[in-house]
Amino acid sequence: MKAKIDTWIKIWLVPGAVYQSVIVGGGYGTGREVVEFISRFGPWNGLYANLLIGLLMGLVMAVSFDFARKFKTLDYRSFFKKLLGPFWVAYELIFLIALLLVLAVTGSTAGEVLQDSFGLPAWAGIGIMLLIVVGLNYFGRQWVEKTLTTWGLLMSGVLLVFVIATFALKGNIILDNFRNDQPVSGWLTSAVQFFLFNIFLVPVALYAAEHIQTRKQAWGAGMIGGFLAIFPGLIFHLGFMAGYPEILDQPIPTYWMLGQMGLDLLLLIYVIFLFGTIAQTGVGVLQGINERLDNWWKERTGKVLRSELHSLIAGTAVLSSLLLANLGIVALVAKGYGSLAWFSLGIYVLPVLTLGIYQLRKK
Repeated sequence: MKAKIDTWIKIWLVPGAVYQSVIVGGGYGTGREVVEFISRFGPWNGLYANLLIGLLMGLVMAVSFDFARKFKTLDYRSFFKKLLGPFWVAYELIFLIALLLVLAVTGSTAGEVLQDSFGLPAWAGIGIMLLIVVGLNYFGRQWVEKTLTTWGLLMSGVLLVFVIATFALKGNIILDNFRNDQPVSGWLTSAVQFFLFNIFLVPVALYAAEHIQTRKQAWGAGMIGGFLAIFPGLIFHLGFMAGYPEILDQPIPTYWMLGQMGLDLLLLIYVIFLFGTIAQTGVGVLQGINERLDNWWKERTGKVLRSELHSLIAGTAVLSSLLLANLGIVALVAKGYGSLAWFSLGIYVLPVLTLGIYQLRKK
């Protein structure tokens, strides 16, 4: 019985939960991204945006998992070599820029979270994150999958407590805002943009789909993954309606919302889980890098890289991104962050939904 449950979890939950952990730190952590791309369009339009994002994510993840299953392409290099042929390198070039941004933002945020919440110096948060990233990448894929899945589900539990507490204390305000909604236009474009930003990292997390064996499993895991990916955004949006529209002007909406309700204990728990989730984002992305390097090295030598080298690569990537962030390069990259959505559309989303489906049907 236990073996069946473990298998079920690995097939249906792990792929989506790992992806959720990869994007939560950078895509949802402070709540600012949810406000900017979802909640500012009003209660109902924000809800529609969440549903659309979840459906689009589920669709692309399902096709990607099926493609990776069919052609045994569980790292992004082999995935795009099969999908795009000689043009596969386009994804890697854009991904390296995105990697720089993701690691720099998560590293800086990790330092700020502990500094603002506990008075610890910023370097302490960065150091703890570095230890987590290096340690888990040393132990390899199984440890990464287990910790990302477990932490992602625990974080979802914390978010559920957040929305339940918000409804218990300010449910009448939330309902009034939905009843008296004055919708703001533009939610559709914003939702698609948010989807494109975040879906770009699915190929990096394909290693979590190794247990999928059938098309039915691929589509089930993909649609569950779409729900898990948007779940934090949906929870935040509903909770933020208790402070709407004032919350739109808050730099860290989640902190502000919990502070408004006087939930100091929940704020403390949230900060701890937020820090862990930020670190897990770095872990998940860098595991994708190691998977890509392992397959490349295996093609040449028949062996994968040693665990010590996995850790060294992860640690070097984090430190390099933080040094570059201090030089202002990340700020320069961030100015073109909107372009990432169009790169995602052109080199991943459209190809996988056209060429990918064609190759699957042809196969």
